[in-house]
Amino acid sequence: MDLQIGSTIGDYQVVGILGAGGMGKVYKVRNVISDRLEAMKVLLPDLASQTELADRFLREIKVQASLEHPNIASLHTAVRVDNQLLMLMEFVDGMTLEQRLKAGPLPPAQAVDYISQALSALEFAHQHGVIHRDIKPANMMLTPAGVVKLMDFGIAKAATDQRLTMTGTTMGSLYYMSPEQIQGASDIDSRADLYSVGVSLYELVTGQRPFDGDSQFAIMSAHLQKMPVPPVVIDPKLPQGLNDAILMSVAKDRAARFQTAGAFRNALGNIAFAAQAITQPVSAPAPIPMPAPMPVPAVIAQKPRSRRGLWMAVGALATAAAVIAAIEFGPWKETKAAPQTPVIQQPTQAQTPPPLVPAPQPAVQQTPAEPAPAEPAPTKRTTAPVGQALPPARASEARPALQQPVVQQPIQQPAQQPAQEPAPQPTVQQPPPPAAAPPPDPSRAAMQAARERMMQLTVRVNGIHGSLQSMQRSMASSGLNLSSKFTDPAGLMDGYMKGASDALNDHDPDSAKSFLDKAERQVMILEKLFNR
Repeated sequence: MDLQIGSTIGDYQVVGILGAGGMGKVYKVRNVISDRLEAMKVLLPDLASQTELADRFLREIKVQASLEHPNIASLHTAVRVDNQLLMLMEFVDGMTLEQRLKAGPLPPAQAVDYISQALSALEFAHQHGVIHRDIKPANMMLTPAGVVKLMDFGIAKAATDQRLTMTGTTMGSLYYMSPEQIQGASDIDSRADLYSVGVSLYELVTGQRPFDGDSQFAIMSAHLQKMPVPPVVIDPKLPQGLNDAILMSVAKDRAARFQTAGAFRNALGNIAFAAQAITQPVSAPAPIPMPAPMPVPAVIAQKPRSRRGLWMAVGALATAAAVIAAIEFGPWKETKAAPQTPVIQQPTQAQTPPPLVPAPQPAVQQTPAEPAPAEPAPTKRTTAPVGQALPPARASEARPALQQPVVQQPIQQPAQQPAQEPAPQPTVQQPPPPAAAPPPDPSRAAMQAARERMMQLTVRVNGIHGSLQSMQRSMASSGLNLSSKFTDPAGLMDGYMKGASDALNDHDPDSAKSFLDKAERQVMILEKLFNR
């Protein structure tokens, strides 16, 4: 059946031709009833007469009808028209990855994303017993939204015997065939699809196929005998992890490849995680318990306060003595001997309080209100400080009193001595500042620096743990274990980090620094392995 654009077959009108394969053609058609665009695959006329091929095609139609996955082009229905088998599929608008490659290699992160979607589709198909057998960029359709749809299940290559292999093979497919397919093995399994995925990924990130030649025989010999050039040799900017995953997927021995599509996809997910850790900030992990800051001893905190109180008490006592002296020698006092007698006794009584210095609380509250009386103490003129508070009339009466010999009596000399004690008061405020700001403690600064470095290194260690866990899950799904080149430095790293934490708990910054130096060396080894 040779359909032309505009012709109608059943309820479908041909809108265009999408492509042709070894077993059939694919048309873009419109359902004249629903007006929906669909893709119609038609078995080639010269193959329709072959009963075995027709039966296999029908069986593949039934199998794909059960594959409902977001990354698989869905089957709508299948019909027979004029003894011709038709397959109506979801029409995917976009371009194939083969067409996308014409613009050059894809960025590694983008290629990993597209291949991971294809592997998700294959994982679902393999679980339902369906092997694609013709994986290649031309069968991966990319939508404008970035969704990959896997196409052509079981059509281009519907069987594994030699006759059908050669019938369903084109030059485009031969570039992606697994060695067991080329050898015509009868036990083709899902690992053949994974080989083809690896070849496709190789081409997406390098722009070159791993095996090439000027004839079909040269290409098949390369698949069977030659080792591909490592992708990092072609593009040194490629992550080492991606290079290793590709080489593992195209191993000649299928036992050395990824054993399932899920294992392959997990490995690529680990590579994407490592790339994301480099380009994006990592969320802060739970910090390792750190020792609490060293408490300031109570004696240090209270010492400035107690000395301040002592000096305030001394100042208050001096102020009280000055007030008493001012009262004694004030000009309002009579110069007669009789009234001076009791007043002279007051200074002698004022000398008795000094032993009571430890309890100066009432005087402490008075010092802020009367700071000035302490200043006149150095002068011997008894009328100067008091005259400031006297009215002019009394001040004039005070002047003759200065000429009286009574003021100069020796018995009054002791009364002037307490008034001179406030002289040291300007130095009273000098001792507290040094006590309030003690010199920095070098050990505390070293502890703080060690704690900050511990926190910074912990972020890197947690990122490595995440990568190791992802890789371990991927390897375990394939029945493999992590290599000692990962486990050995990881064990040393964790041991040194624990030693650093214990040293910080013991307030030993020197030991903590030594452990952190050793731990960082192991971190750098692991980051190099993960290509960070």
